[in-house]
Amino acid sequence: MNASTISSRKQQRHLALCLALVVLTSFLVLALNATADMFLPLATGEVIYQEGDLLLDVSQCNQGYIMAKHEPNKKALKLRISCGKASLSYDFAADGEYEVFPLQLGNGKYKVEVFQQASGRKFKPLMDTTIQVELASETLPYLFPNQYVNYDKDSDAVIKSIELCHGLESNWDKYEVIYRYMANHMVYDFDKARKVSTGYLPVVDDVLYAQKGICFDLSALMATMLRTQGIPTQLVIGYADKIYHAWNLVYLDDTWYRCDITSDIMCMDVRRYTTERYY
Repeated sequence: MNASTISSRKQQRHLALCLALVVLTSFLVLALNATADMFLPLATGEVIYQEGDLLLDVSQCNQGYIMAKHEPNKKALKLRISCGKASLSYDFAADGEYEVFPLQLGNGKYKVEVFQQASGRKFKPLMDTTIQVELASETLPYLFPNQYVNYDKDSDAVIKSIELCHGLESNWDKYEVIYRYMANHMVYDFDKARKVSTGYLPVVDDVLYAQKGICFDLSALMATMLRTQGIPTQLVIGYADKIYHAWNLVYLDDTWYRCDITSDIMCMDVRRYTTERYY
């Protein structure tokens, strides 16, 4: 092999490396620009309630969420949000990190209660407060991450959504490309369905990597990818006929449309959906 051939190959490798760096840089710029427009929660500290090691930040309640954190503690916590006759309860980790809880029960006076484990299954009240919520838009709670649809700007599910929807402007087009990706790449995890425990919450990046999950997983991933695109998406839990199930409602052109990616993947013929709760 002569010197000119070696030099030529080095130049080709150098050119290929430069092109790869240009592509990577372009994608990173694209991702940064896209995530800049995402709806991400902030604990601004403007309106805070405190009880010992518990902090409740309600500064953004009119954006459809509150945030709470408790300094590390081995005692379990529960948080309950009520408005009118409706009430939703959550397990709450005492790990020193803020968790996001949606305010999806409409406008009005909300009651927020936090309970701490006393012993065994017994809990004692830790905080009880009320806040007045006037949502800037009824769809806002379904644009931010929360316990059930949990992600941040660095989540791989977010990056995948940005990649899939690059260059698309219509929300319908974005929905359709994300739906096709889910339908073509995801399968139902029957083994996990047999083993899943009470209190389980999806980890959307794990679902993306595995390309499989239970209905809860698939609906959480679908909601993550659509919310990343600014498309309000509910994660709904209830019954499909007589089967306990999870699916999505997607807001397009001022209308909520049901999307049940699990039943579509499994070719289920669901005749009746009954909603129990939604996030």
